[in-house]
Amino acid sequence: MNPRRPYNYILSFVAPLFIGFIFLWSVNGTTAWGLETTTQSYTLQRVIDLALTHHPTIEFGKGVIDEKQGDQVSAGKYPNPSLGLQSGHGQVLDPTGPSLIERYVSLSQPLEWPGTRAARQEAASAGVTSAEAGLEVTQLNVKARVKRTFYELLLAQTLADLASRLSDTVTDFERAVKRRVESGEAPPFELVKVNVELLQAQKLMSQTKGKVLANQATLNQLTAGNLGETFAITGDFASVKPGLKERDLIETAFEHHPEVHKFQRLIEKASARHNQEQHARVPNVTINGAYQRDAGREGFIGGLTVPLPLWNQRQGDIAKALGIRRQAEANLQGARITLRQGIIEHLQNARTASAQIHTFEQGLLKQAKEAVRIARTSFKFGEASLLDVLDAQRVLWQTFQGYAQTRFELSVALTELERLVGKEL
Repeated sequence: MNPRRPYNYILSFVAPLFIGFIFLWSVNGTTAWGLETTTQSYTLQRVIDLALTHHPTIEFGKGVIDEKQGDQVSAGKYPNPSLGLQSGHGQVLDPTGPSLIERYVSLSQPLEWPGTRAARQEAASAGVTSAEAGLEVTQLNVKARVKRTFYELLLAQTLADLASRLSDTVTDFERAVKRRVESGEAPPFELVKVNVELLQAQKLMSQTKGKVLANQATLNQLTAGNLGETFAITGDFASVKPGLKERDLIETAFEHHPEVHKFQRLIEKASARHNQEQHARVPNVTINGAYQRDAGREGFIGGLTVPLPLWNQRQGDIAKALGIRRQAEANLQGARITLRQGIIEHLQNARTASAQIHTFEQGLLKQAKEAVRIARTSFKFGEASLLDVLDAQRVLWQTFQGYAQTRFELSVALTELERLVGKEL
């Protein structure tokens, strides 16, 4: 009796199942995986919607807009007048002088210089639009972070599924080899080989499932806990986007990105503040009116109060406003440089990942599956050992692991490109 025949039977049953599940996984990239107590499955867009609704930074950005709108309302108001009232008992200093109730009423109204008022309103308006652009930046960042975490979870689930199936396959080998060793049809060393392989597969499965739980917690945190403690996700990695041109992406970013808009509005705000400080060198005046009635006298008084800009002509405030504007201009220039560098980097990452995916799909995946088939056939005819078959299976798993990792890297690169361009690709 050929001692290798039992292994031939094992491989003829188990190896096709292993190759079959790999093939089915490679054809259908969509994954929906979760705990047994999963109650609801979420798509990527649904998770993004929840994050944009409940993430604390979004609410903070809305609060900043409310604050700036309050400043805008205040900038449109006129200074309030002042009313003064005085009254008391008075008597003419004469033995026969009468006594009476004395009254003093005064009213004053500050008059703001028109140029100062217009500049202040312009600055307040620019503050609102910059806050709105800042909220758009926050939304872009939250959306990109949700996408990246979603893809990280998808990758972890894919690897966990592969590791689980690999562990099941090796477990079948271990049971069959154990029976053959116990019956004396195989040397004990064969069982040692399979046990080592099984321990490695089980360790890998435990690690990947741990990453799944960690990524689930992170994704749930981004939605402020609105996904629940147990949930599943449904979706696939991002696909290749052909026709992406570096120049077009950079021009789009410079024109539409809210980060650019935010700094442009801040420059406008700083310019208006600088203009306001220059106009403020002309002092605001206050008109006064009063009615007085005291013992032996009654009169109406009008007046005008004009501050004299002798010692302080707002040189410091003007210089400060000019410095703030220069800082905003520098921030705008820095933002453009960062966007340009980021687009170039992540576009190259996307192109590299796309080329690697093409290599996997056109050659490496088929070669890895063919290696398992050849190892099984060789073992059947006594030309390969059990370890050769296990090595071929391990290589197949690593190949699909690399394929999934590359698809993840492409998804991340495209996500970063969308964040840097400021809109969907």
